[in-house]
Amino acid sequence: MAAGGVHVRDAAPGDLAALERALPGDHARQLANAAAGRRDLLVAWCDGEPAGTVVVRWTGVPVHGVGAVAEIGSLAVVPARRGHGIGSLLVAAAEQRVRSRGGRAAAMHVAEENDGARRLYARLGYREAGRRPRADGGADLVLVRALGTEPAPG
Repeated sequence: MAAGGVHVRDAAPGDLAALERALPGDHARQLANAAAGRRDLLVAWCDGEPAGTVVVRWTGVPVHGVGAVAEIGSLAVVPARRGHGIGSLLVAAAEQRVRSRGGRAAAMHVAEENDGARRLYARLGYREAGRRPRADGGADLVLVRALGTEPAPG
């Protein structure tokens, strides 16, 4: 998937050093899980550098009234690239991946206090479907979106 000079593709082992420089995290573990078929790690590239990542977890999130659906998570965008639609592009690429495997819905978890992420996901059509308490006393919201053949709203 490509748009506006940004190209989204699966991460590869050769991407690890660049990913760790741009968005420090546990990308090696994510790639190992991808190799085992438990998830996909997608990377947005812009000007030859990683601009963001998203993970599709295939193990499923139970959603009341829907059943277990693929989870889109671990969305991260390089700070200097935020506000340029990369997060929306990554979510759309993840949703397309879910559709390509026959998924009819996607779910995600977001911290209740993460207002920016909640606004983005609401704009993309995700709606609250439950809450999950966290060990720190806070709560994560479970968000879900039915996936038809149309892309997410931008």
